[in-house]
Amino acid sequence: MAIQMPLPHSGPLPVEPPSPGRRNDGDSPIKPEAVPSNADVLSVLTPPPTAATPSGESQDGDIVAMVRRGLPITALDNLVEAVGVPQKDVAIVVGIPATTLGRRRKSGRLTSMESDHMVRVARLAVMARAMMAGDADAARRWLTVPHRLLGDETPLGRASTETGGREVEQLIGQLRHGVFS
Repeated sequence: MAIQMPLPHSGPLPVEPPSPGRRNDGDSPIKPEAVPSNADVLSVLTPPPTAATPSGESQDGDIVAMVRRGLPITALDNLVEAVGVPQKDVAIVVGIPATTLGRRRKSGRLTSMESDHMVRVARLAVMARAMMAGDADAARRWLTVPHRLLGDETPLGRASTETGGREVEQLIGQLRHGVFS
């Protein structure tokens, strides 16, 4: 049996621009809904804007600026409700000790680092809900049940670090796209 070899090519090889929805490295298509929008993440952390919302607390869409300012402490309450676990558990994942939490409640604002951690957990909550086809209860259960692929940790517990949060995001992506490795 003869092996067919490609013909020699003179000159530069044609390069196709990446098509929308595909990575530049030629891997499988990226689903746009796999990465939550800033608006979706903010919707978990902040109430919808109303006439009574102070001007500095509106969802201005600039999530980086909001994190730098520090999210209002009410964002923690909203995240607790979205994730469906006790406040102390969310505070641990976000890195706020119980004694510090009392001070944050008095000041009304989280630090930028705490706010950044809150955004990480909110992003996972949005991704889990999308993975569960919008079923908030199923997403809450998934976030709070230990998984073998995460070293028998809960996704929420694993997300206590940026690296762990990225592992959870990757697992959600694999599950959404039927990749089991």
